[in-house]
Amino acid sequence: MKSLSKFSFVKTSFIYMAINILVASIGFVRSFAFMNFFNFKELGIITLVSTSASLISFFQIGLINGGYRIIALENSELRSKTNNVVFSFFAILLIILFLFSILGYCFGLFSNGLIIIIINVLGISILLTNWLTNTLIGGSEFKRLNIANIISALASLLCLLLAYYWGLYAALISLIIQPLLFILIVLFTDKKKLPTKFDLDLNHIKYILNFGFIPFISGIFFLLYQQIERWSVNLFLGPEALGKMYLVFLTITVWLLIPSSINNLYFPRTIKLFADGERIKLNKVINQYFFILIFYCFVCVILILTLLPPLVKLIFPKHYDYVNLVFIILPGMVFRNMCDPISLLLNSMVKLKPILYSDLISTIFYIFMILFIIIMKVFSLENILYCYVLYSLIKFMYLLYSFALVKKKYQI
Repeated sequence: MKSLSKFSFVKTSFIYMAINILVASIGFVRSFAFMNFFNFKELGIITLVSTSASLISFFQIGLINGGYRIIALENSELRSKTNNVVFSFFAILLIILFLFSILGYCFGLFSNGLIIIIINVLGISILLTNWLTNTLIGGSEFKRLNIANIISALASLLCLLLAYYWGLYAALISLIIQPLLFILIVLFTDKKKLPTKFDLDLNHIKYILNFGFIPFISGIFFLLYQQIERWSVNLFLGPEALGKMYLVFLTITVWLLIPSSINNLYFPRTIKLFADGERIKLNKVINQYFFILIFYCFVCVILILTLLPPLVKLIFPKHYDYVNLVFIILPGMVFRNMCDPISLLLNSMVKLKPILYSDLISTIFYIFMILFIIIMKVFSLENILYCYVLYSLIKFMYLLYSFALVKKKYQI
């Protein structure tokens, strides 16, 4: 039975990652269209819309993080209660965002009301997509997840056909249709995912946040890093410079795809192993995770160094001059991947403060680095990416130190 279970997990994992790669390939084709159809300024605007929508993640206060852990423990009563609370909270959040947007537009704070609406809907849709993805993974419903991902990604790609008529707005529609369609597919194919009632139980929210608030705060620091990076580039170099970094953003997105998929697969397992007191098995899983990521990083670095320049020259000629920016961030992406198994272990054990401290320290250091290159008048795309590498290194070193302490204390 154990070997059968192991075989089933490997098969499910392979299919899940294969589908994710396919979905990412569709996203890559969409980005390819963006890079060839739109100029650097328009690419910068697309990036700013995506970045602004991600800001809405600040307002989920940890419900997604904590709710995911509750779902992974497979208690049906708690699942239903948690689902109602999360949906109710997001409904209130959407209403508040629209009221704020209307007031901002009326008082002249926002010049383009349609883009603000797109940002709000995109932000809430991404939150709901993340939540529903977690509920599907927590319930091992990978088939439904795979179908929803493929259909929504293909629909997003097809929307680009409107670019000839609607230009930049077609790109924004392409961005927003993917999470919206994903939500509709999941909810209409499984009524159990729908909330059964409006429920803002403050005691249950507090219970969820016991698991999710610190990871949420940690996530805020990463979002803060992104906001500092992109808005500082926009402020000092202009939106065209953000467009020149589009190849970097695309590379990071593709790079993180498989590690994110692996993390999604391992997270429910590690929670259960720790809850059941299976320390030896937990240690084996974490070591296995490290080995997989090291091998993955080695292969990806070789492929990027050898294949990216000729590929970009052939397909994205106007971005060829910025391939060197991708080379700069390679060490940072490796350090970032190496943080994942440590964070996974700490999350499983509900030892969350080291994760928070690692993000706090690395973000503060990053802010000082940005201020330094501004004061020294050496602000450039290259230097801001060197800051990213150091940011990732500092985060990894602190987590590695915490990892050694935890393993020694708990004999894992």
